[in-house]
Amino acid sequence: MQTIEHLRELFRYNDWANRRLIVAIKENPSERCQQILVHLLTTEQEYIARFFGKDSTGFNFWPELPIEDCGNLARDIAENYDKLLRRFDEEGLDVVARYRTSKGERKENDFRELLTHVIIHSSIHRGNIILKLREEGFEPPKIDYIIYLRETKYV
Repeated sequence: MQTIEHLRELFRYNDWANRRLIVAIKENPSERCQQILVHLLTTEQEYIARFFGKDSTGFNFWPELPIEDCGNLARDIAENYDKLLRRFDEEGLDVVARYRTSKGERKENDFRELLTHVIIHSSIHRGNIILKLREEGFEPPKIDYIIYLRETKYV
């Protein structure tokens, strides 16, 4: 499997896992879990813009957002990553994006690096949410990649 195909699959998984957490937080309200989820989604959204050189100077990666709005945001994000990834072949992943961080620092990374960062960043924070849900006495959803594959690919 080529990298681009693998990234497309990982972003489908990413959306699936995010949506499961949104449902879990709606059913088991947790202020801290919601804050982390909003951060995760906001970061995914901001990185789409960074691919095209957005200046993120001063950007707030920890805004407040009602849980009711997270589903629509997640859908929009998934659609945008899907559109972005359909535009590329393997060579397209080597395109360099130039952007500014929230601290105003100039940076550049190729699309492969940025896409990989988004997936890893989101996975880290989904893990934070799962742990926090357990600490608060809730049963978190199963969001392992292998479960995604079993439920979506091997049925």
